[in-house]
Amino acid sequence: MTNPIADISVPELSRQIALLEHQEIARGALDVCTLTMDLRHKYRRALVARDQAALSLVHREHWTAADVAEVICGHRACAPRAAVILEWTGLTPDGGTEHDLAERQQVAAQLRELLSLAYDQALRLLPAAPVELNLPDEPTERLAHCAHWLRFVDGYRAANEASRILFAAILVHHHGWDLRDVAALGGVTADEVCSALAAAAASPPSDADSGLLAQLALLDRVLEHNTERLLAVRDRALSDSLADGVPERVVAAHIGLPAQERSAGHAPEPCPA
Repeated sequence: MTNPIADISVPELSRQIALLEHQEIARGALDVCTLTMDLRHKYRRALVARDQAALSLVHREHWTAADVAEVICGHRACAPRAAVILEWTGLTPDGGTEHDLAERQQVAAQLRELLSLAYDQALRLLPAAPVELNLPDEPTERLAHCAHWLRFVDGYRAANEASRILFAAILVHHHGWDLRDVAALGGVTADEVCSALAAAAASPPSDADSGLLAQLALLDRVLEHNTERLLAVRDRALSDSLADGVPERVVAAHIGLPAQERSAGHAPEPCPA
């Protein structure tokens, strides 16, 4: 059968993460954002492929949840978790063999480790990235420059927030976590988690874990810090533009849409250690 994750190169992804250690900080801060998004997508694909192979063995070879747990968790005591994964109605068998299951589990485990390393790099690089690098001299051009980077940070932060809410809802819906505990861990509200429960029901139960959720919450704090730094530079450029007599409508056009104002005002709850 065709391997659905044959295109995923763990060595190449590992090389990209290692490269972040040697890159100039501003370049690395940009690259790590793209890399974490790419890794997250590939990790999700690997989990689904693994789960499909596991379900094939249950249907064809009469494997039990304990048999599957021994492969994907390392011990049979995780049979209840494996059962939740296997019973998800969105999962379909794909004819995978025992070899396929072991191979896909190895890829998923490697990608999970790389994803954690990439988020660690993001936590290092993003707050260290210079926000005043290559600023234009002209105040209105600085406004447009800041607006561009605020949109970039706001977009990445919005994706992070959506993931945290969904991952928290998956833990609640599929795995029975306490709503308020998981909301605090992810730095989101209980209402936000409740609003995502329907989406969680349509998402794979293996698509989130508490360690990943905690890392995403820490990343949001870093992104909030960068938003505040960019807004400070933007506000200085705003004052300079108005002092130079630039009309307010021109200033507003250079600032762009105020989506970043929403980011600056968001203060997530502290997550437990």
